[in-house]
Amino acid sequence: MNKRYVGIDLGGTNLKLGLVTADGKMVARHSSPTEADRGPSHVLGRMADAVRDLCRSAGVDLADVAAVGAAAPGPLDTEAGVVIFAPNLPGWREVRLRDVLQQKLGRPVVVENDANAAGYGEFRCGAGRSVQNMIILTLGTGVGGGIILDGKMLRGVSDTGAELGHIVIHYGGRPCACGNRGCLEAYASATAVVTRTEEAIAAGDKSSLAGRKGFTCKDVFDAADAGDALAARIIEETAGYLAAGITSLLHVLNPEMVVLTGGMMGAGEPFLDRVRQHVRQAALERAWSVCEIRWSALGGDAGILGAALAAEAFDRTGKPA
Repeated sequence: MNKRYVGIDLGGTNLKLGLVTADGKMVARHSSPTEADRGPSHVLGRMADAVRDLCRSAGVDLADVAAVGAAAPGPLDTEAGVVIFAPNLPGWREVRLRDVLQQKLGRPVVVENDANAAGYGEFRCGAGRSVQNMIILTLGTGVGGGIILDGKMLRGVSDTGAELGHIVIHYGGRPCACGNRGCLEAYASATAVVTRTEEAIAAGDKSSLAGRKGFTCKDVFDAADAGDALAARIIEETAGYLAAGITSLLHVLNPEMVVLTGGMMGAGEPFLDRVRQHVRQAALERAWSVCEIRWSALGGDAGILGAALAAEAFDRTGKPA
């Protein structure tokens, strides 16, 4: 019998869930608002209810689910199943996510970092299926990261081994939400693209986006495509910043693949080609020549699948993925 697992991708805005088989087939999906502003206890109740709703809609008894994987923003203590602090989830400090969900659901629960889960999903059934060493960078509100080495997730001794958005690419540079300066996240996230554009307009640069309130990263890319010189400059700089981070990672880890995912996937192949070109200019040839840089194959499903398959790995081996 092909066992079933539930994967939960806990976001600040939405809860995304999937019922997944042991070989990585998603057989049912569910999504609902997180309602994060109502605090951890409320959100944990919604997570448990969402798992039950998912199983009910798929005609599966909850008791037949082998295990549940929950992908959450961190930092985390994955061994204890605790969310240490989640900036986009109000009140989430030292939240015992695993223990509470296990009590509510009566099923084994595995907790994984959200970016690690996305990387594991791509490794098991997405872009990285053919490799044993890969890196994933999630480009959205911030920059998340996951590392697979020799088929295993790298976490480090305190679960901070893949905080790739906080590698420093400009010493003493732009302030980052983590409290440091010069982090990759402060330059290459979707949020940073908007912030840097707004700052340039405020400093007097001309742009079709001037006077426009609430524009997004996609709007900056669209403006660049339409011939906006400022937007084009920001996008080119962003490709360079991202390449600087990737170059450092290539020189440390020498992976076979770097997968990019998140909201910036909408930029398409032209942006990815610019990133690749910058990497080739900066990295050692023996590093970049063996590494494919590509977009995610799973998109928004990567975190759900990765969480479910992390639960499957634990159910199968008794050890973390």
